[in-house]
Amino acid sequence: MSKTYEALLRAEREQAARKKGTVLSEPLPEPKIEEPKRKTRQGIQPIRPDVHHERYIGPVPVDNFIAKPDSIMAEQLRKLMGIVISHNIVNSLRSILVTSCMPQEGKTSVALNLSAAIARGLDDSAILIDADLRQRNLSYLLGLGNVSGLSDVLQERATIEETLVDTQIEGLTILPAGTNPSNPAELIASTRMKGLIQQLEASHKGSHIIIDSTPIIATSEANALSQMTGGVIVVIMADKTRRDVVNRELKTLTSEKILGVVLNCAEFETSDYYHGYYKGYYGKKKR
Repeated sequence: MSKTYEALLRAEREQAARKKGTVLSEPLPEPKIEEPKRKTRQGIQPIRPDVHHERYIGPVPVDNFIAKPDSIMAEQLRKLMGIVISHNIVNSLRSILVTSCMPQEGKTSVALNLSAAIARGLDDSAILIDADLRQRNLSYLLGLGNVSGLSDVLQERATIEETLVDTQIEGLTILPAGTNPSNPAELIASTRMKGLIQQLEASHKGSHIIIDSTPIIATSEANALSQMTGGVIVVIMADKTRRDVVNRELKTLTSEKILGVVLNCAEFETSDYYHGYYKGYYGKKKR
């Protein structure tokens, strides 16, 4: 088979893939997590979600999932962090829910990066909770998909302090989702969940509690958590989520609690100019 024919064949396959809707990855998308597997005598099989596992021995590496400190993305996250901290100073806001209207809009990455930005501040720390007990994307992303966590605490199988996991970023702590429960909606909407948030606020007075939840449109957990937390940040994927969907889903939340909306993966006409100015400013040598 000639090289020319192989090239034409490859081009036809790529064109067919594009017609089927194949897209390229974008900055800060919701990570696609594969279910972890283990080797057995019968071959490689999924790990049973009902098996109780011990505490993870940290610290957990997170640098590969965090925006570089001198990047434009990191600067935007610092602006978001400033909004959160200012609300804390004025309204004593300690707990923040990060959700999205629909799946795959990047809420988990935004929650993780926001928590890291807060923890890297001079006077603040952050506890990031994986409250998506259905997908557990944050936990799987960080390699914590099968350790004790939130669901175990809510079912009184473990304590909060036993399940908190330190990371390589000083001041950033993770509460994994825990083992897979059969009743995630009931656990999240329970008085135990509200008590857990209040307990963390009382025992970790210098920390912001950031909660990564399920999308609003898909489940009831985000609505329940919005009643338990001090503020809500909604992540929306640019050029994906329809305006009518956003308007409808935002109405299900208490408007006074919405701190803002993060438009993820947006492109601006002035981005090249801004990028050049930003790099030029940070690239200046100190005198």
